[in-house]
Amino acid sequence: MKKNFLKPLAVMTLSTFVLFGCASSEETTAMEDTTMEDTSMSETETMAGDVTDMEGYEVLVVEEQITVPIVTLPATALMMENPEEIDQMFEGIDNTERYDVMELARKSPNLSTFVKLIEQAQLEDDIQRVERLTLFAPTNEAFAKLPKAELENLLLGDNYAALSRMVQNHIVSSDLASTQLQNNDRIRITDTSYIMLDSDNNLGTTRIGGAQILRSDIEASNGRIHVIDAVITPTND
Repeated sequence: MKKNFLKPLAVMTLSTFVLFGCASSEETTAMEDTTMEDTSMSETETMAGDVTDMEGYEVLVVEEQITVPIVTLPATALMMENPEEIDQMFEGIDNTERYDVMELARKSPNLSTFVKLIEQAQLEDDIQRVERLTLFAPTNEAFAKLPKAELENLLLGDNYAALSRMVQNHIVSSDLASTQLQNNDRIRITDTSYIMLDSDNNLGTTRIGGAQILRSDIEASNGRIHVIDAVITPTND
């Protein structure tokens, strides 16, 4: 993809999201046997450990298309505060499953910045084409924690690719319930990077990529939303 602000840009292909767990020795043996039978499993997936529900984590491929140059979004256009209490989010909606994830995200003013960045990255149409997905949605105040210079740099029109990658880190092309996030697993997003999942049963908390899940399992017609308190940070191998 060309990073030339004066010329049309090609839409990026969304990352692959696969959930990995920590395998015991017995699980590893069983996995090796399975690998001998199913040669479609990649070397990366085999070496990473026991793959949890592999069929549920499909590669999301976006057809390359040409789009107009991205206009710089001023940081002043973003809401940096949460207008409502976290425990009040979505409380006024009788049935959240009447709405898809994007419609549902727009229902909460606490997620207005995240929604605007999805739009700025021109990923909304691609999200709508996914059959089932999960949004790990940072609140407005989560983005306020970013250094001002870093946020402003992401909003530059010619940094469209970096913004798109950042947004993609918060979108999984499968429906992941909170019960699937309790085993200190990791979500691999490239061959060299992944997002860590850490849970503390004593405190009843779950963190993903350094962000704590504040509200979980807000169910939509095509997936669900988990509200988080920070922007997800991937870990490199």
